[in-house]
Amino acid sequence: MLLIAGCNGHVGKEIVRKCIAKKIPARCFDIKPLELPGEDIAGLEIVTGDITKLDDVRKAVKGVDVVMDVIGMRGETKVLTHEMVEHGGMKNIIQAGKESQVKHILYTSVMGVEPNSPAMSLAAKWNTEQTLINSGIAYTIFRPSGYFVDFAEYFAPQIKKTGSFTVVGDGSTKLQPLDPVDLAEAFIQSIDNGKAKNKTLKIAGSEVFTLAGIIALVGTVVGREAKIKKMPFWLANLMFSAIALVTGKKGGKDFLYRMRRDSVCTDAEMREIKEAFKIEFKKLEPWLRERVKG
Repeated sequence: MLLIAGCNGHVGKEIVRKCIAKKIPARCFDIKPLELPGEDIAGLEIVTGDITKLDDVRKAVKGVDVVMDVIGMRGETKVLTHEMVEHGGMKNIIQAGKESQVKHILYTSVMGVEPNSPAMSLAAKWNTEQTLINSGIAYTIFRPSGYFVDFAEYFAPQIKKTGSFTVVGDGSTKLQPLDPVDLAEAFIQSIDNGKAKNKTLKIAGSEVFTLAGIIALVGTVVGREAKIKKMPFWLANLMFSAIALVTGKKGGKDFLYRMRRDSVCTDAEMREIKEAFKIEFKKLEPWLRERVKG
């Protein structure tokens, strides 16, 4: 039995779809019941609960062999921090997993994690990784780049409506985005895969873009030439600092820190992925054309 923690997220839903297609017994866990229109979910176990509550996690983990933790949050709230959800949630999974003899825990982290990062989301993911690595349970940690869905859900509507998109910096940041379906396939192929166990793996798509290049591509797909508006980092830092002071939300500062850094794999990192998994990574433009109307 496989547990998918975070079944309503972009990656979680794709893992669920693959379990349905491959007839893999799965239990789906999230704060809300699974929502997957168009799919026959009758053969799945659906469990709701809070990842930060140990008793909820115990109920979800009981009787499973493999846990796939793909729970994430875009920004902190007044009551939940990245540390509570990411790290606290993993501590609960590990404790419940040891009680139930879980054999393998998989976790989706992100590129750029590091100890004591000024970005709270990255620091929380680093702490989560270290706790999992030292848990004594077999693990697989993926550090993906960005996802295709961001360009369909955020970039495309803005460019289609206004013909422009604002970037922080000069747009030269390098990205190597991937389809959540491909990451879901890597999760599934990690089961009983010796090349994936006890590994921390960076994973990305097959193409490298600059941020400006992606904006131009999205503009082509939606049928509007996209004008890039550039905001200097100092101004963005001032703006996000003011927002954090007024609202208490510091997610903007995290975003700014990450936007200063490239999110790409080295050739050696991609070779490691290709040696461990058989995945034909999707290309961004045809993916966008299937999902975004011009």
